[in-house]
Amino acid sequence: MVVIPDGETEEFVIHAGVLQEDTLAPFLFVIVLDYILLQDEELGFTVTPRRSRQIPGKAITDLDFADDIALLSNDLEQAQRLLSNVEEECKRVGLHLNASKTKVLSCNTLSQNPLATSNGNILEQVHDFKYLGSWVSSTEHDIKVRKALAWKALNTMSKVWKSGISKDLKRRLFVATVESVLLYSCKSWSLTSTLERSVDGTYTWMLCAALEFSWQSHTPNEVLYGSLPRVSDKIAWRRLGLAGHCFRHSPFVLEV
Repeated sequence: MVVIPDGETEEFVIHAGVLQEDTLAPFLFVIVLDYILLQDEELGFTVTPRRSRQIPGKAITDLDFADDIALLSNDLEQAQRLLSNVEEECKRVGLHLNASKTKVLSCNTLSQNPLATSNGNILEQVHDFKYLGSWVSSTEHDIKVRKALAWKALNTMSKVWKSGISKDLKRRLFVATVESVLLYSCKSWSLTSTLERSVDGTYTWMLCAALEFSWQSHTPNEVLYGSLPRVSDKIAWRRLGLAGHCFRHSPFVLEV
């Protein structure tokens, strides 16, 4: 049955759902997800504290990207209530929470009380978690993973680096295929001087490999990099861009 401006249609049997790659599928999913995650802000993570009765605080209960969902809360007790509420709303629309793929990441708390689903499944507590392709708790770990993936991307294109194309074109291909892998999620990195030197050094070694310069030749950076900036400078520029974007975001204006 479908509700239309003229009333309700006759009932009909549904034999199949929306096709896997149908453009309507993500739109319908977002509508349902928005309904499920309409939760009490008191259970969320406080962004700005309450100042008075006239100036309430602001909180956020979830971060979502398609079906990758992170529930946020101030403490574990509220987190359990928020999890239970979301799970109950999921059941009402025919969805369920996959306990084996759901992890708990707690910060600045000594409580060891585990979170559990309504059917008693205990959620695994972790010290770090991979969300949208990056590790959220440790910049050092995330950089280590990005380095390995960038080297893999570099070695995959060994035939291109050994070809006779110009070095300028190789640099452009390097930026598109290797640098993009290395700098994925770099906007959220907190770099120490040691990590900064490590990233710069790795980038230089990979660029030498792509342009077929021997490390023993001691090629000057002006020749090796060409017009490319130092990668740590590029990371700083991207981080400043993210900071500006957050500063201008009206729903949650940053307080300086």
